[in-house]
Amino acid sequence: MKIDIFDERICILGESPFAFGETHSEVSWVDIFGSRVLTHNLISGEIGEFSTDSNVGFALRRSNGGYLLGTNSGPVLREPDGTLETLFSLQDVDPKSKEHAIRWNDAKVSPSGNLFLGSMAYSMLKDFSTLFRYSPDSRRVEIVLPNLTISNGMDWSEDGSTFYFIDTRWQAVRSFSVEGDEIQEINNVIEIAPEDGAPDGMCMDAEGGIWVALWRGSEIRRYDSKDNFKLSEKIRLPAPLITSCAFAGENLDTLIITSATDGEVGLPPQSGMTFSINPGVKGRASRPYPH
Repeated sequence: MKIDIFDERICILGESPFAFGETHSEVSWVDIFGSRVLTHNLISGEIGEFSTDSNVGFALRRSNGGYLLGTNSGPVLREPDGTLETLFSLQDVDPKSKEHAIRWNDAKVSPSGNLFLGSMAYSMLKDFSTLFRYSPDSRRVEIVLPNLTISNGMDWSEDGSTFYFIDTRWQAVRSFSVEGDEIQEINNVIEIAPEDGAPDGMCMDAEGGIWVALWRGSEIRRYDSKDNFKLSEKIRLPAPLITSCAFAGENLDTLIITSATDGEVGLPPQSGMTFSINPGVKGRASRPYPH
C-alpha cells in the first residue's frame, strides 16, 4: 500500500486529526507539545496553523466553524474570529491536578452530542488519568472512567450501542455497552503485545473496522469488528511513534495518520510528519462539536 507524506511539518507530538468542510477535505490536527493547531486542505494543498497559549491535547472542529481546544486551562471554545471562551477548567474538575501536572490528551463527540475527553499526567503516572463526559446543554461534567493511566483513542459503533476505548496501559481496546451515554464494561476486544507497540489513537471505518495507531510500533492496524476483531490489515509507516488517525476526503477514503518525535534524537527523518493512505475502505466523518 502506498504511503504518502500528507504534511511535512514535523510535530513534537502530533495528535487528534479531524476532517471537516462539505467535502471533508480540510484537515486539522494538533502538535500537543508544540502548542499549535495545523491545517492542510486535501484538494487545494493550502496549509495553515495557529498557536495556543499552552499545550493542546485536541482540536475538534465546531459546527459554527470554530474549534474546541483541549488546552491546559480549558477546554476552550475558539470562535472563527479567534476569540476564546473557557468552558471549564481541568483544575476545577480533577483534584489530582493539584498534586501533579495533568493535561488533556484526546477527545471525541459522542453520537448523542456529548463530549468525551480524557486527561493524563505529564509523567504518565498510573491512576492519574480520567475520562470525562461534558454535556454542552447542561454544562455538566461527569467522570466516566477513573484511575486510568493514558486516556487515549475512542469511538462508537455505527448504531451507538458500543463504545470502544483505549487506555494505553491496558495494551488493549476495550468495548463498553452504551445506554444513553452511560457505559458498562464488556471486555478486551483487541489485545496488542507490548513488543508490537502501544495502542494510541484510533478511529472506525464505515464497515465497522477499528484502526489503531501503534506508538513505537511504526504501524497502523485494522481489526474487523464483524469478524470477531480479527486483525485484517497491518500497514508499516516510516516513523516509529504513530499516534492517531482519521478519515478524510470527499469519499472519506483517505486515512490521515499523525506521528511524533517526542523530542527524541536519531529517529527516521519522516518522524513527526503526517501521512496519508488509501486503505481500500471508506471511513466515517469526524463528528463536530455541536455548539
